[in-house]
Amino acid sequence: MAALNILRLADAPQYLDTIAAWNYAEWGKDMGYSLQDSMDWFRTMISCPSEECVLAEQGGDIIGMASLVDHDLDERPDLVHWLASVYVHPNFRKAGVASALIQAVEHEAAMRGITNMYLYTNTAEQLYSRLGWEIFEPFQRSSEQFTIMRKDPRG
Repeated sequence: MAALNILRLADAPQYLDTIAAWNYAEWGKDMGYSLQDSMDWFRTMISCPSEECVLAEQGGDIIGMASLVDHDLDERPDLVHWLASVYVHPNFRKAGVASALIQAVEHEAAMRGITNMYLYTNTAEQLYSRLGWEIFEPFQRSSEQFTIMRKDPRG
């Protein structure tokens, strides 16, 4: 198996179309966003010094992504610095790719001096708990229950 490489989207913009399509299909479509909205969101991220998108590449193929964003939850505009859009292509799941991406984002946050990061999930609380994330608070959107989690990325 080829080695896993972590790249910054800013250094590999040729993958923008792929990750925007993943983001749109996984989350954007259900939230009423367009594919163009996803493209614009990642383009903005590239030029924003406080945000970062990291990509997992293996054997010349992009297989996953994760982002550090300033805001990711409209219901909580008071919380800043979010782990967002953690996605691994289905063919590469359960192989540690998500963990590597999350740790890369945590590293980017720590290098920026960020002391608290947040995420929200309704599917992967176990994964994040295993990586040291703690439950911050539950919330409900429509009829779905979510959990906001928090971590100090400095360890």
